[in-house]
Amino acid sequence: MPQPMMNSSGTSVPTVNLSTPIPVTTSIPGNRSSMTTLLPALENVTGNASYIQPLIFLQTRAAQGIGGVCAFLALLITVHQIYLHLRYYTCPNEQRWIVRILFIVPIYSFDSFLSLMFFNNDNYYVYFDSIRDCYEAFVIYSFLSLCYEYLGGESSIMSEIRGKPIKSSWIWCTCCLSGRQYTIGFLRFCKQATLQFCIVKPVMAVITLVLQAFSLYKDGNFS
Repeated sequence: MPQPMMNSSGTSVPTVNLSTPIPVTTSIPGNRSSMTTLLPALENVTGNASYIQPLIFLQTRAAQGIGGVCAFLALLITVHQIYLHLRYYTCPNEQRWIVRILFIVPIYSFDSFLSLMFFNNDNYYVYFDSIRDCYEAFVIYSFLSLCYEYLGGESSIMSEIRGKPIKSSWIWCTCCLSGRQYTIGFLRFCKQATLQFCIVKPVMAVITLVLQAFSLYKDGNFS
């Protein structure tokens, strides 16, 4: 027979040791009828009530299995693509940037799979995402360099568009540039505006890790 528990005031607190399901009667508002259900047996339940939250789909083995298969397929396809680029390395000035960009696929998929496996641990995903964010910044730089390589370099681009007016368009978000022309200053401004992401993203990742180390980081909380 279970021994009674004592609280801080010295009085005994009843302890319930249940070996059979608990009948629970639930009244439905607006309806005079009631519904009786059976809860599974609980060992040593103290207090007024106990509630077990059901698992969501992302916490199930099925979700982890699907995520693992998708991550493996993404890794397999990307490795094959990288292998083909390295085997037929006929245009190194462009292919080196393409290979660097392709590495983001296994990094993203593996990060997502690890975050899914450690879904119930709130702290682990911060470290996975920080590594991903740093490489994402490098991919933005690689993509910009690839675009410049496709167009023949900065000098070739300027010789093609220098002095031409910028067409105002709501579709291409150039409505505020009406009356301006393409210049070397405008091209470098666009380049600097893109590359600032490559600096801010890793810096924010490092700040996140520092705050996490001092238990001051909470995703979505800016207070």
